[in-house]
Amino acid sequence: MITSLKCASHLPPSVKSAYVQVGDVRTHYLEAGSPLEGENKQSLLLIHSGEFGGRAEFSWRYNIAELGKHFHVVAPDMVGFGRTDLLYSFSDPATYRLRHLCGFVKELSLGPVRLMGNSYGGGVALHLAAEPSLGLSVRSVVVVSGGGTAPDNDARKVLTRYNGRREEMREILRVLFYNERWWSDEIVEERWRGSREPGVWEACAAPRFAPDGEGRGFRPVRPDYASIACPVLIVAGAQDLLRFPDYAVELQNQIPGSRIKVFDRSRHSSHIEYAEEFNPLAIDFFNEDLAP
Repeated sequence: MITSLKCASHLPPSVKSAYVQVGDVRTHYLEAGSPLEGENKQSLLLIHSGEFGGRAEFSWRYNIAELGKHFHVVAPDMVGFGRTDLLYSFSDPATYRLRHLCGFVKELSLGPVRLMGNSYGGGVALHLAAEPSLGLSVRSVVVVSGGGTAPDNDARKVLTRYNGRREEMREILRVLFYNERWWSDEIVEERWRGSREPGVWEACAAPRFAPDGEGRGFRPVRPDYASIACPVLIVAGAQDLLRFPDYAVELQNQIPGSRIKVFDRSRHSSHIEYAEEFNPLAIDFFNEDLAP
């Protein structure tokens, strides 16, 4: 059942906010564009990043309306993030979000989907494409600084050791973005407040819980990227502090037929820093599988 369809704050009027019940999880999502019928009923599913306070609105504010002019676009808050139920599965940390997203697609009858994901969400998108056993039919994928391997460096510790202080959020944004405009006081304040909503910090911090001496409680399980059969576009930032310098090439070598686009003066969120260039790039890529 879908409830509370309305315009989302800080987003263009063409973007709507709604809730749907996916199993036991009340799930919030953004929507733009009109659902299509028949053979063209493929939708575009946007999967947000996983930093503290991460959610669909923060990840896709500068993309969703433009993408909605060309596709039916849905951008859920993953379980444990944003306005979706703030839950974490200690018994199934590797796949519970994957299963929730598959249930979300089924509940909304979205049909075969295109996927776009940033950072953690990009890894999720590739995982969904790599494992047909999860039950999701994937047409194509755009991944922005997600998937592959990543260094356990000081920049990553800025993200994982966040304790809810406003200035710590500024440091997170310095890691995610190259241009200082993206860690202005206004943006820091909004992101910080989002990360301090009741239950948000706890749900995001849960993966790091572990007994003393055992390190972080959960590390992602990477699928066999060679099994991905659909077209993939890998988008990277040349100044990304959270990926190895050869991240994009290494990932391309693992995914048959994949392509690369690197933004030179960008870090971990090129789709935001270069939205005016990124949006038409993604639109053209996704339109290729609609060509006769």
